[in-house]
Amino acid sequence: MLNQTTFSAVHVAPLFPPVTSETVIGLIIPSTDTLTELEMRRMLKDDSINFSATRIKHEDVASTEDSVDSLYSHVYSIARAGELFDPPGEVNVFVYACTSGSAVISQEKLEQELHRARPGSSLTSPMTGALRAFEKLGIKRIDMLTPYVDEVGAVVVDCIEKYGFAVRASASFNLLTGPEIAAVSPESIFEAACSMVTSEADALFIPCTLLRTSSMIDRLEERLGKPVITAHQAMLWDALRLARYEKPILGHGQLLKQLT
Repeated sequence: MLNQTTFSAVHVAPLFPPVTSETVIGLIIPSTDTLTELEMRRMLKDDSINFSATRIKHEDVASTEDSVDSLYSHVYSIARAGELFDPPGEVNVFVYACTSGSAVISQEKLEQELHRARPGSSLTSPMTGALRAFEKLGIKRIDMLTPYVDEVGAVVVDCIEKYGFAVRASASFNLLTGPEIAAVSPESIFEAACSMVTSEADALFIPCTLLRTSSMIDRLEERLGKPVITAHQAMLWDALRLARYEKPILGHGQLLKQLT
């Protein structure tokens, strides 16, 4: 015989004021990236900003020739990813968190795809954020340190120069897959940057959301004597700017101090 349990319902009214609305940044992240949420939260510890993430499928490829096509395939997943954030209107700003993908796919195309699911939504990306950061800081000539194979690095250079900026020097770790890139230590990034930067450049750009850069931006700026723009930092800055967040963020480079 089953035990008989009596349930009684008690309705309790909230005793305190409701939680104030948070700013929601909707992250659309390639499936091979397990680093972006960590790096974003390391740079921004303000609990009034809520990072909410979903994934799109990314296939690491065996040959360099297929790498650009693999990145462009992300465009077919943007609308579906945006649709996964409910209810509509809850996300203040969307971020497509892939530097090389946002060099391969234009800002206009990314917005077009997102707006199929979330009309009128704001969107940024590491590449869009970086280009806007160069403009904000008056940067014209750039040195670039990437993890990419040459085919992908060339696409990023072309994107930068298309918008009127000059890449004076470029160096790369020449890595193909996500796990290889994520395994590069911050110290390796620091030492490589110090060894390749030229005196002619106004700033150093370090693309790729799979590089662990948040801990060394300030130190690198102090060593180089010029701004350092990274993928996570640039897309965070632009997302916060679009969300009208105006509190300066210290400890992660000159750019995040300039949110007004």
